[in-house]
Amino acid sequence: MNIIGFEQEGDKQLWEQQCLPIGNGYMGASMFGGVRRERIVLNEKSLWAGGPCERRKDYRGGNKRGRYKYVKEVRERLAAGNYQGVTELLPKLTGGDDFGTYLLLCDAVLEFDLPEGEARDYLRSLDIERSLYCCKFTVGGVRCERRAFASYPDRVIVFEFGADGLDGKSGGLLNFSLRLEKTHRADIYGEGDTLVYSGEVEDNGLRFDARFKVSTDGELVISEKGISVRKANRAVICFCAATDYEMKYPTYRSGTAPEKITVPIVENAAQKGYEELYKAHYADYSEIYNRVSLRINGDAAFMPADRLLEEYKKGNRAAMDALETLYFQYGRYLLISSSRKGALPANLQGVWNESNTPPWCCDYHTNVNLQMNYWGAYNTNMPETALPLVEFLDALREPGRVTAKEYCNIASDGENPENGWVVHTQCSPFGWTAPGWDFYWGWCTAAAAWLMQNIWEYYEFTGDGEYLKGKIFPIMRESARFYTQWLIYDKRQDRFVSSPTYSPEHGPVSIGNTYEQSLIEQFFIDFLKASEVVGEQGALQSKVREMLPLLKPYSVSKTGLLREWFEEDGEDFDRSKIQKNHRHISHLMGLYPGKRINSDTPELMRAAIASMNDRGDESTGWAMAYRINLWSRTGDGNRAYKLLRGLIENCTFVNMWDVHPPFQIDGNFGASAGIAEMLLQSREGVIRLLPALPDEWKSGEFTGLCARGGFTADAVWHNGAVTSLKVSTQIGGECEIVYPTADGEKAVKVKLSAGEERVIIRL
Repeated sequence: MNIIGFEQEGDKQLWEQQCLPIGNGYMGASMFGGVRRERIVLNEKSLWAGGPCERRKDYRGGNKRGRYKYVKEVRERLAAGNYQGVTELLPKLTGGDDFGTYLLLCDAVLEFDLPEGEARDYLRSLDIERSLYCCKFTVGGVRCERRAFASYPDRVIVFEFGADGLDGKSGGLLNFSLRLEKTHRADIYGEGDTLVYSGEVEDNGLRFDARFKVSTDGELVISEKGISVRKANRAVICFCAATDYEMKYPTYRSGTAPEKITVPIVENAAQKGYEELYKAHYADYSEIYNRVSLRINGDAAFMPADRLLEEYKKGNRAAMDALETLYFQYGRYLLISSSRKGALPANLQGVWNESNTPPWCCDYHTNVNLQMNYWGAYNTNMPETALPLVEFLDALREPGRVTAKEYCNIASDGENPENGWVVHTQCSPFGWTAPGWDFYWGWCTAAAAWLMQNIWEYYEFTGDGEYLKGKIFPIMRESARFYTQWLIYDKRQDRFVSSPTYSPEHGPVSIGNTYEQSLIEQFFIDFLKASEVVGEQGALQSKVREMLPLLKPYSVSKTGLLREWFEEDGEDFDRSKIQKNHRHISHLMGLYPGKRINSDTPELMRAAIASMNDRGDESTGWAMAYRINLWSRTGDGNRAYKLLRGLIENCTFVNMWDVHPPFQIDGNFGASAGIAEMLLQSREGVIRLLPALPDEWKSGEFTGLCARGGFTADAVWHNGAVTSLKVSTQIGGECEIVYPTADGEKAVKVKLSAGEERVIIRL
């Protein structure tokens, strides 16, 4: 039963710990379930400070001019072993510091007139199967129920309020007011049955418009003070917000007044009414969510979330099974709710944010966080949630060319209009692709190579060749042009290297660290495969083939670990900035999410395992989620499970949000992907079922998990052996499936036509 429920109000000061979130990709709302006073935190994902505007007429996405000459000098000093000289130049390899930030839209504060007395039978809940928030209780003879959902097809958030007497006869008992707090520079006024909140962001003049359209059978008054409903049985508020942001370089403004978007949306929604709106919302949401189900061991009854987490920590097996299943599906719920086509991709907090100064600007971090947001999009059968990421990367290419020119001397011009783009550690909706304002966290030339894995896998899992050719491949091709020009040949190392490199987020500046080399190698491999699919061969592909074997990203240290830095066994290697138990394990990209370290490379696999043991398990939320995926790839289900349990026990709030600290949503997404990875893998040309099954998951079943090649599997297992298996595909093809049996392991080859499903094992 996938419900996150509480038997008490949420503390309105503990937003990241106790709110319950709903969202539709464009907007989000965070609910606390107050009895007499409710705070609803409202967000619109394109509401950002920063970017081009009147006060920043010379906005260049953080890029400083002519930095490539310093990059060249840093490369020369690194090659000469002049590390002191390198350190002196690093401040020249940074970007500006006027980055901007994701903003809170406002708080909607509701106050309810209720009889005296304690609330009884209180329950606030988020039903992630129905994508529906609900709060209900009784007080002083009045039964109250409030519901909310965020509809993607109608682009509204809908709030419903109801009250009736326990005697079944009393009516007109719903009395409440709504006012807005934490607002930006705006006009707030009533317009018939609609509260209008329309203005602009103080920092950049970005225009926004938000509307609360009310339908009620009671008395309604709307003014600059807010909404007042009296003597009603029921009230429905349709909320929509929009800005004049457009994901288009260089202005990032649409030129369309945001009320041109919001007015027809709320008018249309109000005409449909609550029931029809929810019907359309559920049909849209459930079509994605219901593709995958998971049951671990036995069925579990509902338990309030705080008690469920408490029982989990005590080792209550039923609670553990229930919470692990819930955590898996909650990650899927959050991604559906925060990443839909037409909207920006999920950021560091998805779409939810209570502050105008959120941690790390609530931005798009590309040294693991943005990538991790989408790890579960494919294997948990939600590929359409990754489309905003593809569109976002496509839009970053133009500003990314400026960064490539200023920092790498790789220029696009009339003769070569798409000659290469790059993005570093953080980016924004306003095309910020420059390095950060500190080299030691802000420099990362391989970020785009990593992101190419995310979008290439869209094709690997869906087989959509048309989308690959028309949308994804042009992004990959321009990235390949960049890296073939960026890499330099290092005679001492006898390989093509990226230089300078920095392994997030510790250690020295170096030449060709494993992090960047491995990401570029995986990208080159994927690019050549994509070239074959789209039927494009030429000088670029030849250059990539020539450089690929000379990247040599992996080597094993004297102590048997996978080297993070190529130079680390040298006597003059600077170890002062190395943190033994650092949260990042950036040199293991080839194990996960990459594919190069596998059962065919036993020496590298042993070194990777030794490195993970050396780095340790204890870490922050997202880093533990990453480790779940890494250990799953080794086939060690018990170690992966230990990390999953540690993540839930030590890095999860009672509302199931991930603790970095503070809240970062990538841990939720990464854990969902990791659980799926424990149950199904498909990276070595075969589909492996239960490849990292822990001892605690003795029996269970799943439906709808996806494999590369466009295959979907449903399976039941008992005592670690698969007892039922069905495979299907929408695109057709041949695959080999390996699965555990009571007698060992079995492999079977299956060839399916498009739209066919086949039972391999029947109960």
